[in-house]
Amino acid sequence: MIRWEGFIHLLITSGSMDHRWEEVFLVLMAGMVVAGCSAPLTGGTTGPAATPAPGTGGTDPLEVMITAEPPEYSLMMSSTPGIRLSARNTSGILPPGAVYRWETSLGHFLSWTPPSYQVVLLGPVTRRGPEAIYWSYDPMPSEQDPPEVVITLTITDPSTGAPLAQRTLQIMWKDRQTALAGRQS
Repeated sequence: MIRWEGFIHLLITSGSMDHRWEEVFLVLMAGMVVAGCSAPLTGGTTGPAATPAPGTGGTDPLEVMITAEPPEYSLMMSSTPGIRLSARNTSGILPPGAVYRWETSLGHFLSWTPPSYQVVLLGPVTRRGPEAIYWSYDPMPSEQDPPEVVITLTITDPSTGAPLAQRTLQIMWKDRQTALAGRQS
């Protein structure tokens, strides 16, 4: 293993390099530093540390966001059966076959997919794959104030059942019949 720091010092201080080669050499060395090639290996290290596979006890949790479209929904809308919810992975790699568990404190989930575009009731708790689902609610009495709704998405490892990521989305109400997708945590 070459000790680069000592080699560079020897070349520069001995005067054995002319000026133009010194600049080229320094540029090459800067490139090596940026690439991480100048750090000496520590004792016992045989290579770069391996990143644990998802669900195997890695310390970095996965992050997901829930996209909600349209952000405002009423039962009177005919263009959609509900608020379309989809999970967007913002970090890490999910294992193939990851399970997406959706749960709502009020209302229910629906599927509405091609080619038939038939609405299928999934209930207040459903396990799916990465495809989008819809959230909707039943009509409420006009004198009743609707409660805030919490939708929870938990993604789990298919082989171990260990949770990989979790996200919540709050649904608030513009009025008694219009739901608004709110903040996430």
